[in-house]
Amino acid sequence: MSGAEQRPWVVITGASSGIGRAAALRLGSLGYGVVVASEQPQSLREVSAEIVAHGGRSEAIDLNLLKADDVSGFLREVTERVGPFEVLVNNAGIGLHKTLSESTDVEFQRVFQVNFFAVVTLCREAVALMAAHGGGQIINVSSASARRSLERMSCYGATKGAMHCFSQALRAEVAELGIAVTEILPISVSTGFFDSAGYKPKGLVQTPESIAALIERAITTREAEICSSALTRFGFVLDTMAPNLVARLMSWHRRWARSRD
Repeated sequence: MSGAEQRPWVVITGASSGIGRAAALRLGSLGYGVVVASEQPQSLREVSAEIVAHGGRSEAIDLNLLKADDVSGFLREVTERVGPFEVLVNNAGIGLHKTLSESTDVEFQRVFQVNFFAVVTLCREAVALMAAHGGGQIINVSSASARRSLERMSCYGATKGAMHCFSQALRAEVAELGIAVTEILPISVSTGFFDSAGYKPKGLVQTPESIAALIERAITTREAEICSSALTRFGFVLDTMAPNLVARLMSWHRRWARSRD
């Protein structure tokens, strides 16, 4: 981190691997203090140690988003350890690749707890803490599935759709407090996420480092929404203007893909 200016503290959930790890290393190298959080203590501390080894500032705090007691009060613990933080990156997430008939209520509740309800709790606490210190930024790492979900992704898409609507409303609510809310909408990213979700992505797959760069950009620009590809932006526009056409095209593509299998 030689020559990098010292910048504010950033909190990143799901920072032990994938996008979270890439973002933590990138921001740490740029002079940000980075609080890394996840439920994988060994991997988490390895990320933190790597940041410190390169001259950065980092603190590792265990966080299991499935445990309400872990989530509630987590950000107060952050401030006790490092002082005020300026940015919260809600990156942690899990998937489920099953049809509705194959899935259970318990599975839906688990994915919603990690991908949405824990995020709501963290955002509520972040708003209170940021408002007391003059502002800040919340970055929600969502998904293109928030705007158009695919088959066998009803659960995951629903959690990201909820995050999308939540982010829009929260953005309007906290703007006068000096708090920005940014939603990042990636397509498939090459991480261990898909192993736990039970499937392999097809088509264009991006790297964790490319999404980490968008997180850095979000901190700089404080944009409302950032798509990870031009194709995604075009798809969103087309879906808004002609949703029935998009539905027919997707149905055709699904039949075509199955005919090739």
